[in-house]
Amino acid sequence: MAEPTKRYAVVTGANKGIGLEICKQLALHGVTVVLTARDEKRGMEAVEKLKESGLSEYIDFHQLDVADPATIASLADF
Repeated sequence: MAEPTKRYAVVTGANKGIGLEICKQLALHGVTVVLTARDEKRGMEAVEKLKESGLSEYIDFHQLDVADPATIASLADF
């Protein structure tokens, strides 16, 4: 039997609200999520909330401001 393919998702604006819930639901379904936010502190707080829910292995964080080409390039290299 073939090994299942690992799935990844990048969610922008994911430190609160709908973005945070999207991250949670994806992780609950086995998708590895890169949670992104403009504010690094708020982003890390969101990651900690998800990790407290037992989703540690599926959540990662990267700071991203979609209006800043440098942070976009940094995410592409991530």
